[in-house]
Amino acid sequence: MVVPGCLLLLVVFSHELWRRICPLALVSQLFRLLGLQRTVSGRGGRREVAKVEPGSWLGRHHVELQWSLFMAGLSLRLLLVNSNTHGLGLLLLFTAVAALVVGWAYGGKAWCQYVCPMGPVQTIITGPRSFFGSPAHVQTTSRVTQSMCRTVTDSGKVQSACVACQTPCIDIDSERSYWSSLKGKRGLNWAWGSYPGLVLAFFLIIKLESRGGLDYLRSGMWAYDNEVTEYAWSPLVTAPWIPAVPRLVAIPVLLVLAAWISVALQRWLQQLQQRQLTPDFGERAQEIAIHRTRLLASFLAVNIFFWFADPTIGLLGPAGGQVIRSVALIVSGMWVHRGWYRERATYLRESTSASLRRQLEQLIPDLSPYLDGRSIDELSAAEVFTLVKVLPAQISQTKRSLYKGVMAELLASGRLEQATALVQLEELRQSLKLDDDDHWAAIQELALQDRRILELTGQQREIRSLRQEAAREAMLELLRLTRLDDLQQLLADPHVRDNLSRIRRDFLLDEASWQDLIDSIGPRSDRAWNTCRPASTTGGQAA
Repeated sequence: MVVPGCLLLLVVFSHELWRRICPLALVSQLFRLLGLQRTVSGRGGRREVAKVEPGSWLGRHHVELQWSLFMAGLSLRLLLVNSNTHGLGLLLLFTAVAALVVGWAYGGKAWCQYVCPMGPVQTIITGPRSFFGSPAHVQTTSRVTQSMCRTVTDSGKVQSACVACQTPCIDIDSERSYWSSLKGKRGLNWAWGSYPGLVLAFFLIIKLESRGGLDYLRSGMWAYDNEVTEYAWSPLVTAPWIPAVPRLVAIPVLLVLAAWISVALQRWLQQLQQRQLTPDFGERAQEIAIHRTRLLASFLAVNIFFWFADPTIGLLGPAGGQVIRSVALIVSGMWVHRGWYRERATYLRESTSASLRRQLEQLIPDLSPYLDGRSIDELSAAEVFTLVKVLPAQISQTKRSLYKGVMAELLASGRLEQATALVQLEELRQSLKLDDDDHWAAIQELALQDRRILELTGQQREIRSLRQEAAREAMLELLRLTRLDDLQQLLADPHVRDNLSRIRRDFLLDEASWQDLIDSIGPRSDRAWNTCRPASTTGGQAA
């Protein structure tokens, strides 16, 4: 009941709900809650919580590891766990201990992001965004989006607790994570293509062993078939023309074979779509073909699963199971329809319009003459771009400020790379009636304001932004609780100084990022922090 029930939550509601209530996610955070996570020596000799580095083996190969564990889990279920209570208990205990150990060894949601076998499954089922999932890149007034790591202060305020353990992150913005990993993510394309075949093979093997029908599968009676575990060395199928291969070998081989066939079919379908789309979409045809093939693979996997499985195990009768299958079919069909015509460019346009809204509100407080009584939040992405086209010509300087502000925000969040910014922001420049010289002038101004925003990669900028924002909220909450107006007074108290050191350690901020954050909180903060900075951190000033 639990496995199909959780999958139904992912399909009908969203990944946001499950990612916030998963028991294993909580288990993996126990050492963090107790303040006992593993620390390593950072720059300047400071102790900081260990994290999974993007360039490490685990950072590069985690999808392959997770999918291997997933396929091993399916094999264990068919061979032992499905109908053996001791086997099930040991598997659950081992999984809980593994989550606990990973949560001790690495900060953030390392278990969910890098080790949990269900992580890629959630990515596959969610796709760009769950049907009822909330968009994180538009129409949001909160920095804490979707299933982003969060904490609740003593005053009841929800604030970010993100340490940027993975960027881009499905918990922060699932659609951005989807488009970023569409190509170049090791193992993900294979996992996505193999999932429908694995689901079908899993249930067909159960049906083959039991020689039962759909009622046997949907009722969950296979969980009481104790004889299954007693024949690990017996042949899976006894026929004159089939080799007598023991189940212990045959079942994993069949699962791998089904996965390979499923991947081959996905690649064939992708190539077929690419040939059909190339005349209309040119270079974009490959990306669109990958996207649409993945949507179809997820749709097939979900509906194959619920064709065989019934979360109620027959308690609501045949009609109850049919209702669940129909709901899954309808919701997944609507999900495919919504995502079919979306592209990376659509997402980028919407992201740019969201940033443009914020810049317009800051630079032009009264926009009512141009909106016919509507607020700027009610405008679509296309309408926001149209709005900037009709702004009076005399505010050309404001248009340049708008452009620079949008570019700075997109660069800081990691959604934009300096090398591709000229091309990606071309539509915005045309709307603002700016040229390439205005773009390069804005780049120079941003470099003078913060040279690191142009020196760091997009991933590094996003990591810095997420950690600084979470640390800023924690520091402002500390100021509020102590009823002081700047850090100079806080630093006079050794206990408070320890709290600041803990904030820096928890959010893994390097010297330069920490100093930028201190400078941004108050005019006297820089001098206050310098008066108490330990000598061991002076090397960070050069950085």
